Amino acid sequence: MAAALLLMGAAAPGRAQQAPAAGEPLKLETVVVSANRRIEKLEDVPQSITVLGEEYMQRNNVREFNDIVNLTPALSISVGTQVGTNSINMRGIGTTSNNLGIEGDIAVIIDDLPYAQPQQAFKDQADVARVEVLKGPQSTMFGKSAIAGAVVMTTKPIGAGPMKTNVSLFRSSDDEYRATAALSGRLSDDVAMRLFASKTNFPGLLNNLTTGRKQNGSGGKSFVTKFLWKVNSDVDVMVTPQYDHSLSTGNTAAITSIDPGVGYLYNKAYTALSNTEVLRGITPSPTNRDIRNDSPSGLESTNRGVGVRVNYQFPERTPLAGHALTSISSVVKNLSNDFRDNDNIDLVSTFYQLNHAGKPSGINAKAEINGTSDSKTSTQEFRLTSPDEGQLRYLVGLWFARNSLFRTYYRGNPFVKETNFTNYETSSSNLNRALYANGSWEFASRNTLTAGVRLNRESNNYMFHTIDSLSSSAPNNIHTGENMYVAPQHDENGITGKLAYTYHFTPDVMAYGSAATGRKGVAYDMTSGANNVNVFKRLPLAAETADSFELGFKANLWNNRATFNAAAFRTRFHDYQTSATERFSDGSQASVLYSIPALQTKGFEADTTVLLTRELQLNASLAFTRATILNWTQGPCYSGATDCTVPNALVPGAFLRDASGGGMPNAPKWKLSTGAEYRLPQGMLPFRTAFNVQWRTQSRVQGAISQDPSLNRPGYGIVDLGASMSDDKGKYKLSVGVKNVADHHYASGNVGSFLNFKKTSGPDIKSLGWQPARDAFRYFTVRLDAAF
Repeated sequence: MAAALLLMGAAAPGRAQQAPAAGEPLKLETVVVSANRRIEKLEDVPQSITVLGEEYMQRNNVREFNDIVNLTPALSISVGTQVGTNSINMRGIGTTSNNLGIEGDIAVIIDDLPYAQPQQAFKDQADVARVEVLKGPQSTMFGKSAIAGAVVMTTKPIGAGPMKTNVSLFRSSDDEYRATAALSGRLSDDVAMRLFASKTNFPGLLNNLTTGRKQNGSGGKSFVTKFLWKVNSDVDVMVTPQYDHSLSTGNTAAITSIDPGVGYLYNKAYTALSNTEVLRGITPSPTNRDIRNDSPSGLESTNRGVGVRVNYQFPERTPLAGHALTSISSVVKNLSNDFRDNDNIDLVSTFYQLNHAGKPSGINAKAEINGTSDSKTSTQEFRLTSPDEGQLRYLVGLWFARNSLFRTYYRGNPFVKETNFTNYETSSSNLNRALYANGSWEFASRNTLTAGVRLNRESNNYMFHTIDSLSSSAPNNIHTGENMYVAPQHDENGITGKLAYTYHFTPDVMAYGSAATGRKGVAYDMTSGANNVNVFKRLPLAAETADSFELGFKANLWNNRATFNAAAFRTRFHDYQTSATERFSDGSQASVLYSIPALQTKGFEADTTVLLTRELQLNASLAFTRATILNWTQGPCYSGATDCTVPNALVPGAFLRDASGGGMPNAPKWKLSTGAEYRLPQGMLPFRTAFNVQWRTQSRVQGAISQDPSLNRPGYGIVDLGASMSDDKGKYKLSVGVKNVADHHYASGNVGSFLNFKKTSGPDIKSLGWQPARDAFRYFTVRLDAAF
């Protein structure tokens, strides 16, 4: 694999933003990272890291987190039934549950400030200059929600000179637009600021014939500000207020096929719900984009926050001369509304409406979901950092964080027997205190040890209040009524650490071996499955833990005109927390939180850079991953499974299946991104011209942890082309592109069951659907950037 990459001239994406000018040495630009909470060269950090630079992200039209995933082989996304249930996966591992009582496995951090919930990442990534994808457990440096990895984003810095303005306008042939503006620079010798604003919108790829609107789009508006005050030669203060509002109308599937010989898409055998009525104007096909929904689907989210960073540089002639003491404080509030058309049609599909004449006025006949989450995260960090020079470099830190979350949830219709009505509210709070340290010791020539440790103390509690619920299996629409459960406060301590050894063959070539542990705290079930009294009898799920080993090689070659980075890894997870379906003694079933005894992910990653000539740069990165379930004897059954022979430990007479050996969902075995940029020799022309091509491909994926084969998605390959023209002074740049040149159609989720219903006799009614990815159809782009 490494040889193939070298032959292709693969490249680390963060490299060589601009070609060296004539007369300058031909070499790649230095890439720096902050994985150890200090700025270091990528080649000096003993761990696998992918870096996306500003120029590379601009060339590939990066706007949302999904765009980052497309360019990073180690990342993938599991698409749920709602946008709020999407999860981020690293090396095939990620939390697949929308639950206030459980944290994600992948931490997302922007300018040292973490997101409280994974869903906060699914929005515009505004004013981002660099993205670092840190693979494997990162709990030691970034806390308990980074057990499988972390994505660290850095926004653009304040300009060092006088105030300047940058404006960017983007338009696509499928009606996406973006408009951004930034004002940045110094107001005086001691005060500087950066103001950024953006407005974006993509209507979507699906056509809702009922409303005349598009579906599965996204967009929003963002305001990012930075104010820097240099108090004196030793102290500076940075204040960063931020605001963003986003709306994603995604996670809706369009029907592609219906089982042959079935008379009705729905099981009721009512004329009002015949295929002719349900699919008015819709022709099922593999690339169908028409739907009929009477309720909207999506996620509307608002973030408001502010961060304050105070940095004190110890002066000379003091015991800590050269050290820096940093205080980082933040408060972030998020308000999200997650909503969905729960029956995917625009007709009245309820038992009550079809069988009772004279319905009461004001009754909502729509089968819909509406859930609101309100969260507040407050953090405080103190960090002491040693000078960058010397044989021993270290930092120590104190971390405090308090998360408070409140959620209300409504699904279905209170008069429905068939659609599982539920209405509840729940709250959760947790307090984390941590002491961490990290250091590198060059104990001998060419030999370095890097070690870190984190001591964490977590306290959490929750409340679950069922206002009312109704199972589809309940006879005669019997409601369960009101229930209240308040969990006692839970306190626990956790320790994580990492250790790495590095050997430098030369100053530019090194090899390393590392070990790391990760830990995520206990989890509580706080979803609609908790309506069942069996759930209330449970204790919190055990803490999730991980241990990881990695061997790597990094090299600068050909007088810094080429780099090569490679790593082999193996990580095991114990008591992995996820959602699965269980059956209870009352005959009901629910998706509740589950603990899988053991998982494993192992594989190989590589990326290189080759600057062949002053004009030509080639790029690629590869990940080969095997993410598997090692031990899960109490796995859920799926429709059509023939091996459900394992006795259910909770329900005598009921059976589950042994899912040991199965693959993790949305974890491609291999994923590759490669491309090239060619800059025309300028000669006497007053402008610079460049052409680029990018190809990304991945293998098939398993669609669900249940191992349901109908949810599998095939692999795909996408080719993008682009060109740009800019003036000598960099004031103007015009870029054009063609995305998905071959018009290859592929899905991001929901390939498999679309609507499944049981009939009173005969075969079940089954249909299939798909959710097309953002670039599942060819489109064209144009972008104008101006600086003045």
